[in-house]
Amino acid sequence: MIAVSDEMRMYLMFIADSNLFGGIAILSFMLIVTAISKRLRQSWLHRALTFMVLVSLVTIELAGGYYSSVPPA
Repeated sequence: MIAVSDEMRMYLMFIADSNLFGGIAILSFMLIVTAISKRLRQSWLHRALTFMVLVSLVTIELAGGYYSSVPPA
């Protein structure tokens, strides 16, 4: 693993947290908006948004599970 100072680690955690969850929140909001009408629910945009949101949430869960089980260095 790459040696990173504590300050840089905290900075990277803040940037990843704010950008990642902000992006997922925006995608989720767009997903809700496209679910309002039946015509939009059947569009490729709604299906693509559903796929992206579900994949990102599963990826975050898997990454969190992996990193929580790794013993500290």
